[in-house]
Parts: sequence; structure tokens; C-alpha cells
Amino acid sequence: MAILPNGKPIDMDMLEVAIEDSDLSHMYYLNKVTGEVLFWSEDDDEEEQEKMAAEVDGSNDYERIDRIPSSEAYQWMADFVDEIVAPKDERAAENLAIALSGKGAFRRFKDVLATRGSKWQQAWYDWREQRINEAVETWLKDIFEQ
Repeated sequence: MAILPNGKPIDMDMLEVAIEDSDLSHMYYLNKVTGEVLFWSEDDDEEEQEKMAAEVDGSNDYERIDRIPSSEAYQWMADFVDEIVAPKDERAAENLAIALSGKGAFRRFKDVLATRGSKWQQAWYDWREQRINEAVETWLKDIFEQ
């Protein structure tokens, strides 16, 4: 559990959701005083959007949560194939490497993982979760050591 400098807990579940959300119509902000994560969507009604904008813009308590760039998420997949899969299953590594080429790589990668069985799927989810945790830790360190 991550704790703010004032001792309050950070909503790590929502922070992880925010950092990996690829929907560009969503924005998330960490309240650096309460530890809460504020969610904003273009789908919210105008009144709600204005209320949230006033709350965030009128305060230094909020830090916008940056999502993981797709290039970094792609690199995680490539590293997983090279570091975890290739040493143990050359054929699976080859299939996953092929899936990573070209447009639609994220979907193809997940599809190929599904055909390779639960062992590699679970290994990928564990690997990815570790990368997300590292990204969150780095982001928190960056914003609180400014």
C-alpha cells in the first residue's frame, strides 16, 4: 500500500486502472492530499465536467495521471517474449514474436497467448502486473520528489 507524505493511503487500484487505461476520452487525477483518484470522461454530462474542471483547475492538490505510452506497453510484450518465453519455449516465442509485427499487435499477442495455454497467459499477466507496479512507483516518486 502506498502512502502519501501526510500518511493517508493512495487508492492504488484506481491508480493502476488510470495508468493503464488506453481510452483517450478518459482522464484521471490523483488528489495529493486525500489519495483519491478522480475520474473524468468526455461522456460525463456538461455540468459534471464543469464541476470537475473547477475542482481540478482551482487547486494544486491534483496531479494528472499519465497513462503508459503504447510504445512502452509494446516493449513490455517484446521483453516478455525475449526474456521469459524464448528461453523455455522457442515455438511459443516465435509465434508471439510474429504476432507483435504490424498493426493490431496488442490484440494478436493476446490471441496467441490464449492459444498457448494458461501457463503463458498467467506468466504474461504476472509480468505485466510487475511492470505496472514499477511504473506506478516511479510515477509516485517523480511527483512527490519535485
